[in-house]
Amino acid sequence: MADLDLSRVHPLFARQIECLQNADIAGLVETYHPEAVVVRFQGVLNGIDEIRETFGRYMDIAAKYEELLEYTHTEDTIFVRAHMSVRGERELGFGAYVLRDGLIWRQVAGIEGGMRNWFAESAQAAESTETAGSAP
Repeated sequence: MADLDLSRVHPLFARQIECLQNADIAGLVETYHPEAVVVRFQGVLNGIDEIRETFGRYMDIAAKYEELLEYTHTEDTIFVRAHMSVRGERELGFGAYVLRDGLIWRQVAGIEGGMRNWFAESAQAAESTETAGSAP
């Protein structure tokens, strides 16, 4: 994280990066509004519990920010494109965040490369497990 210049980023986004870099899922979840929704190509996360479960897996794949390529923010909106490291591989991530009450209320996020595939495969495996465990 020493290479990241966070001096100009929104304090809430700086907190998110800090939590991700330090595998602090509890701290990361605290940056989200209780009514948060995260929209991703792999599906929509509704609420803190789904966000905690899915983003907790970020810690398993050692996702870390390497470099902010583009960044801008207003008082209530953050827009970013960044290089991330996932399992030691460089990925391109992007996202937009809308804040409410000083917390992330809506997030749209995407990641190109292996991390995107990992989450898609993980979601399919979870659905298969749920389906296998349900009664016909």
